[in-house]
Amino acid sequence: MFPVDEILKRSKENFFDAWLDTGKYFDGERRFDFPNKRGKEHLLSKYGLKARDILLDMGFDEVYLKQFFPKENVMMQYGPEAPAILDRLYFLATMPRPDIGISDDRRKFIMEKIPGLDFEKLQNIFRDYKLDKIDPGDLSEELATRLKLKPEDATFLLDEAFPEIMNIEPKATDNVLNSHFTTAWFPTLAQLVKKSPLPVMLFTSGWRYRREQREDPMHLRAHYNLSMVVMEEGLTMADGMYITKEFFTKMGFDKLKFKKKPNQAVYYAYGTNYEVFVKDENFGWVEITEIGMYSPIALAKYGIPYPVFNSGPGLGRLVMLREGLEDLRELHHPEFYSFSFTDEEISESIQLVKAPSSSITRPLMEAIKEKAMEHRDDKSPCDIKAFEGEIGGKGIVARLVEPEENKNLLGPAAFNELYVYEGSIYGIPREGLSDKLGVVVQNGILRGISYMDSFLALVAEDVERKLDESFKGTIEYRLGMSKRLSDVNLQIPDEVRTFIQMKKNKIDVRGPVFFTISLQFL
Repeated sequence: MFPVDEILKRSKENFFDAWLDTGKYFDGERRFDFPNKRGKEHLLSKYGLKARDILLDMGFDEVYLKQFFPKENVMMQYGPEAPAILDRLYFLATMPRPDIGISDDRRKFIMEKIPGLDFEKLQNIFRDYKLDKIDPGDLSEELATRLKLKPEDATFLLDEAFPEIMNIEPKATDNVLNSHFTTAWFPTLAQLVKKSPLPVMLFTSGWRYRREQREDPMHLRAHYNLSMVVMEEGLTMADGMYITKEFFTKMGFDKLKFKKKPNQAVYYAYGTNYEVFVKDENFGWVEITEIGMYSPIALAKYGIPYPVFNSGPGLGRLVMLREGLEDLRELHHPEFYSFSFTDEEISESIQLVKAPSSSITRPLMEAIKEKAMEHRDDKSPCDIKAFEGEIGGKGIVARLVEPEENKNLLGPAAFNELYVYEGSIYGIPREGLSDKLGVVVQNGILRGISYMDSFLALVAEDVERKLDESFKGTIEYRLGMSKRLSDVNLQIPDEVRTFIQMKKNKIDVRGPVFFTISLQFL
């Protein structure tokens, strides 16, 4: 871990000294290994890919639409409604490149920091920058390379000698970010009128950007969505409804309702703009898309002579219904707006604290486990030989012992196993449970590690080290009452523990293990 406070302090005192010095943190040999798990897919991708496969099977072709257009496209499509639409859009801006002069005072100021600087080359670099021959992101590198400067000197020129470069004010253009896929469909379809046979069936998925006054559970300034169009001679609204029913039925929604919008968008033909609702068991009737036939007036402005049906399924709402979510922010950006782990993820996160690095001790541990299982209920005092032989060229005798009288060789929790159920971790046996814990065994996620397994892993790790050290003598390994995961050589990441605590779930691994192994190294 980096000393964060120290790094910040040093960077404020001298940024470049701190920057150069912190490179040392990344020296050394490769240490990273890929985790033994499959990565977690995003829900939008999961359902987006399902929708994609359905649309491809229905005969739609996938396209990627342009993300920004001149505002004239909005004017052409929305007509008298355009001003209200434009108010919701993001306009793109550019950073105009300034004319940069080098006065005598600047020369003197620069020479104090960088003696011998070639000002003629510097002026040529600024000229190339002004003429768009140098990308703004490469300017610092160009200064350092062409003037043979240290990185900190190049930054000095930009930050202190010529601050106007860093303080440029953006200038708005007439280009707008895509807020409705409709904005991109019209010019796209216009290109295909004479290039593609009918029917033209296209779909896309991507981000839409709207200047919402605020973000809340149902409104985002950027959200991921689907959209589809069909262009065909003689296409009717009944055809559009049929297409819509087919798609949503294949997506698993068989109860649909169409409701004509009272305030219809003018880029749709009058009377064809519908909201489509699906029936959900938990939420009732929920709007899932808006459909319509594009207005012949708007189509004519692009030279499109054929009917066009459009539907924009709300991918976010579709996922929320299927996954029981109530907040678009949690769906789109869970790393910012939610903090959760599934039972499967919690189970996978349970790991051994100590474990052997090789299989050399496996015969010894398997013999101990077998004898422990066979004699678990033997009454004490007990002294049972579990193994005698060579491990790694060294003689070892293993015994299972319990000197106190009138006890079992093992405590009842010795073979407890780890389950995760509804966000909680339980260490329990498979049988002889109450109904409440029986549900955990029946429906929970079994980690596949028993207390015996995790304890023997700890013993195996220590035996490996003692073999390396040529240890001779007798040593006992004892596991008593388990209260915490660490008592049985197990651990979970801090973030998983925090999640369990925040949700007021439990980590219940209590139990009497009481198991003693005596190993004699010969």
